[in-house]
Order: sequence, then C-alpha cells, then structure tokens
Amino acid sequence: MPKTICIITPTYDRDIQQFSLLRRSIRLFAPDFPHIAIVNSEDWHEFRDRFRADTNLEIIKSSEVLPRSVEQRRRKSGPRWFTGKWLHPRLIKGWYAQQLMKIYALADCQYEAAAFFDSDVFFCRRLRPDYFYLDDHLKLFRRRAVDAEALDFDISTHEILGNPLHRITELYDYVFSPACFRKSSALSLFAEFKRRKRSTWVRRFLAQPRPSEYNLLGYAATVVEGGAGYRLVECNPDDLHHSIRFPEDSARLAEEIEQMRVRPKDFVLIQSTLRIDFDQIAKVFDHAAEAHRM
Repeated sequence: MPKTICIITPTYDRDIQQFSLLRRSIRLFAPDFPHIAIVNSEDWHEFRDRFRADTNLEIIKSSEVLPRSVEQRRRKSGPRWFTGKWLHPRLIKGWYAQQLMKIYALADCQYEAAAFFDSDVFFCRRLRPDYFYLDDHLKLFRRRAVDAEALDFDISTHEILGNPLHRITELYDYVFSPACFRKSSALSLFAEFKRRKRSTWVRRFLAQPRPSEYNLLGYAATVVEGGAGYRLVECNPDDLHHSIRFPEDSARLAEEIEQMRVRPKDFVLIQSTLRIDFDQIAKVFDHAAEAHRM
C-alpha cells in the first residue's frame, strides 16, 4: 500500500457511536491504513479513552488544527470568557468547523494525500492497497453539477475565491465519499488566497449558506495545480457507495440493503442528520460486512 496516504475523519461527541462503526469497518476492511480523527478539543478525552486500544488511529484535538481565532468561535462549552462568546458572539456551527478542519488538517498532514470519510460512512469491502491510485496518480472524483445543491456548492467556491460569476460557465461536484486530495492542493489553496489578498476567506466561507471544502480543494487541484499528481475519475457518487442521504431515502433502506447483496459497492453512507436509529445502522453494517467479507 502506498505509505503516502491516510484517512481523515472530523467528528465530535454525538458522532461517537457512528465513528465506532467506521472504526470497526476500517479494522475489518482497511486495517493497514493510517487513520486521523480530528475531534473537538472538549471531546478529546472521551475519544482517547474509547479508542485507546485501536492501532493506526491518531486522535487530534481541533485546537491543534484550527487557527486560534477559529477554534475560539467554534467552542461551545465552558465559561463565556473561555469560549470566546464575549469577543465573538457569533459561534461557528459544527458543519462549518468540520469543513475547515479538513482543509487545515490536510495542509499540515504528514502524509502526501488523504481520503476523507465522515463518521456516517463505513467500509463494507476490503480495499486493495492501490485503491485510491491509478498509475501512481491520486484519484480525483468529480462530475458535472447536476442539481441546485451541487451548483450552489461550486458557486460558493467561486464567490469565496472572488471569481467573477458571469465568467463561470462550468460548475462541478466534488462531494464524494471518499473525496481524495493531495496535501499540495491545500497548500496551493492557501497560496492562492494569499496571492489574491483574500485574507478574509474564512469569513467569506462562513457567510456562505452552502460552502464546500471539497469544491475548494477540487478547484485548487484542477485549476491552480492543473491536475498535477491526479487522475480525474468522472463518475456519480452512487457509483462508489450505497447512499441513504435524503429524508425520502429512508423509506428504501431495506431495498438498499438488498442492493448491497446483489450489487455490492465499497462504502455505505447513511446521513447522520436523518437520525436513523443506531441499532438499525449497525445491523446494516453487520449485513454488509457478512455479505462482502473475504
């Protein structure tokens, strides 16, 4: 297996059950991959105690990844003077903070590349050593934006970067599980912000209703870096994983379980915001693991 890639997962205390499922799947199907979990600083002790026996797992505090000003606005526990509420009344929501964690963690990563998996994803097939590579080039999953959500993710990217929207005629979707990026792309993104004098890019990111860390990194990889070190893979997200992502998908959970048996994919995404009972999700994993165990 290339020793230049790791798995990165941002997570927090309310995700700990689903993160434990992700860990079970990695231990079973990808035990040799180094895994970096970025957890909210106030949750670090809980995660460390829960997963202290896991090998190839590094648990990092958000305060070690995020700039101090961002971490202060993210933190929601403790006295007002400690959380930064007195100075920064508008706190950073968890979804935004986790996206920023991914960008900053990749830029500071000891590995050359990372595959991002959120806590609500788990593996259900053994990964080949070269799964994330084609001819020594990192896979970059992408498709044309096909719906309003995907369009908005990429429009937000151009607004954060300051690109004139009337000149943008092609919009893309980089939101995949997994999403794979090289460390160089995060560094190139920061360099591009500096070149454009976009020192307020984080503020612009937080002002967007639908920003995307993956689209920002995708822009850096394809436009700023010209695709160097990547192999572009044009496909649909559902080509890679079974997906229960939207409220209407919950009604077809049994159907998707059957698809895991007859048309197996490598990953399963069950969106955490759907609040599906964890025992039910665990049964889905048990079913998928049994069906695809090698």
